[in-house]
Amino acid sequence: MTKAIKALIIVVLFATGCNQMADHAHQDDGIKSASKQIDHPDQESRTLFTENLELFVEFDPIVVGETSTFNVHLTDLKDYSPLANADVSLILGIDNEVTQNFESRSDVAGIYHFEVSPQFAGEGLIKINVATENFTDRFEIDHVHIFREGADIHAHGQGAVTGQVLFTKEQAWTTDFKIETVSTHSFSKVINASGEIMPMPGDKQNLVAKNNGIVLFSTRNLVQGSPVKKGSLLFTISGKGFPDDNISVKYHEARLALEKSKNQYLRHKNLVEEKIVSKSQFEESKNQYLADSVAYFNLKQTVSDGGLKVYAPLTGYIHDLNFSEGQYASTGSVLATISSNKVMLLRADVPQQFFKLLGQITDATFRPAYSDKVYTIDELDGKLLAKASSVAENNHYMPVYFEVINDGTLLEGAFAEFHLKTEPQPGKLIVPIGAIIEEQNIFYIYVQMTGESYLKKQVQLGGSDGLYAEILSGLNAGDRVVTKGSILLKAASVSSAPVHSHTH
Repeated sequence: MTKAIKALIIVVLFATGCNQMADHAHQDDGIKSASKQIDHPDQESRTLFTENLELFVEFDPIVVGETSTFNVHLTDLKDYSPLANADVSLILGIDNEVTQNFESRSDVAGIYHFEVSPQFAGEGLIKINVATENFTDRFEIDHVHIFREGADIHAHGQGAVTGQVLFTKEQAWTTDFKIETVSTHSFSKVINASGEIMPMPGDKQNLVAKNNGIVLFSTRNLVQGSPVKKGSLLFTISGKGFPDDNISVKYHEARLALEKSKNQYLRHKNLVEEKIVSKSQFEESKNQYLADSVAYFNLKQTVSDGGLKVYAPLTGYIHDLNFSEGQYASTGSVLATISSNKVMLLRADVPQQFFKLLGQITDATFRPAYSDKVYTIDELDGKLLAKASSVAENNHYMPVYFEVINDGTLLEGAFAEFHLKTEPQPGKLIVPIGAIIEEQNIFYIYVQMTGESYLKKQVQLGGSDGLYAEILSGLNAGDRVVTKGSILLKAASVSSAPVHSHTH
């Protein structure tokens, strides 16, 4: 079962679970409210952040002589997981004078409980200190009112906020969920194009039959896609039984010719010293011996009594296999094609209307048709090779080429969609693609309002490079948006059943 499926199941369970738990009030505007029906209508909650942590705390009204429970939720922003095994303490100051210290109790990872019993009424300042093995953080909650007695409690909480979706910390911690702060970055204008993943020239070679004969396989396991090593024997072309152009006959003839010319050369070598033969005769026999040696040893490298040997010219795999065992091949026939599959050539076909931007292209991302993963050129140690100076003859597009190192996941011959990047432009508000929800060609993003409530906001998109998209309107720098798990919030917002609060 995938993590995404588990996450949806968790949403359904939270949406249809125990009726005895606190419900959330629903609005009629199409999105559920994050307001809770709680024992104290004026229960307060606060959400604070540091570079490392998100703190979400819920607490009842604080009354002198009574115990108020503080439920502190701490989330590690690195992976949006509950912060466990931390030393957490709470300090209550009243009117900048009286200070009380309280120790935490943790029954569930990420949730720390405090029982706060104030001795005096007034304006309170709460400090929560968090210490882990790697860092120490401090949070301050100001303007906390400490009541003299319960009768003084008045509406002091946040109340119901319409248009927001509730998603508890327990839900977020147990699903693939993440929140990031929106900020401005340099971002490139993007040209969208289609293209193909191809082998690099030289990394794909044809094996050609250099003689007529019957093709014999070196192993029965030789099929298209089989891995091969450079120098390994793949085929033997046998001319046995053929009277003409028999490579084995040629091999024997070359060996006999070498033996004859060698004997002649050695005999003339002795006789020239005794001046029985002339120097010109000796040089002639020597040259013939050298020529026959070259012919014989060239054949010997690839020919034996069984026929012509065909070896793999590089390490890779068999891309094409054009002959079967026992089939006749004539000289010049392509027996097979070997591809190394290490270095790949990416071709992006750019429409002609982007001709003026062609010179500005510096980088790209791409997604193969068989995958959901978007690759960057940098992560594959790639580089821009060339940009077209003319329109391709066959498809009327302008090709742009990149070279990348195959990490083992790129499939030769596959089609791909490309996002070609031009020179980066500063000051662009961007979000990860995973943050965007599309509904009938209208785009939305969920923005965190409090620790457990999120507001669905419509946005206008600019360009996209497959990983990030530019936001033209609807968000501001500093907004905290859901970048993983938006589909879970969407499921929670349309559920007809109430979404429940967490238990402590």
